[in-house]
Amino acid sequence: MKKLRADKEITLKDFVAEKLKISKNKAKEIIDSRNVFVNNKRVWIATHTLKYGDIVEIIETQTNLPVKVGILYEDNYIIAVNKPANIISENEKNSIEDILRNQKNNKNIKAIHRLDKESSGILLFAKNFGIYERFKELWQKKDITKIYLAISHNEATFSNITIREPIDGKEAVSHVKLIKKGNGFSYFEINIETGRKHQIRKHLASIRHPIVGDKIYGVKKVENNLIKNIKRQMLHAFKLLFTHPYTDKKISITAPIPHDFEYLLKKI
Repeated sequence: MKKLRADKEITLKDFVAEKLKISKNKAKEIIDSRNVFVNNKRVWIATHTLKYGDIVEIIETQTNLPVKVGILYEDNYIIAVNKPANIISENEKNSIEDILRNQKNNKNIKAIHRLDKESSGILLFAKNFGIYERFKELWQKKDITKIYLAISHNEATFSNITIREPIDGKEAVSHVKLIKKGNGFSYFEINIETGRKHQIRKHLASIRHPIVGDKIYGVKKVENNLIKNIKRQMLHAFKLLFTHPYTDKKISITAPIPHDFEYLLKKI
């Protein structure tokens, strides 16, 4: 993390470009990534005007794209991979879908669902479009159990809670179980019945437990350097359970907890 002090009134974009000796476009990219703090508050407006004495902190991030992704499960129909954080799921070059297609030399591989760029964990792929269509029915009929882990701000006062808060006018249901709490944080297991966009992040924020590192729904002011240096939201797709529509077998897939997640748990 770079910690800098403004010595004049200047826009954040110009300040970052000047101090890091980079172009203004590159400076704006860094600010757009929401990895810049001004006086302990996350700021993502490039034209924000700094005042003399303002403290600017820039969280350094660098994602090394893997040549291969770790496979958790594979059969004749599907592949489940362990998605690293900070890589998009599908539809773009250098997405997990793109990497897996090259890894398996199969351009027909298609993501059955998706995870947020900053989330880690199980991501399921079909080996062709027909298989994709069949597996999408599992999601539509809610015949799949999806379990996530999250590290959130504030200590929970409950052991189990069900959140039924519509998202974009549609039903959204999240079952939240407390695993552990302490030092101002909570560690949750979340079982979602529905899969709305940003569902877990929105639901946990709605009950005053925003996920640590969440740049959209998270806390606005961060003074703890450990938390400030978190480079992504602490949300991990931990387990999938379903009956295989082709083999009729019960499938259970688990993604190991990633190092940054485990490190934060130990520290807090």
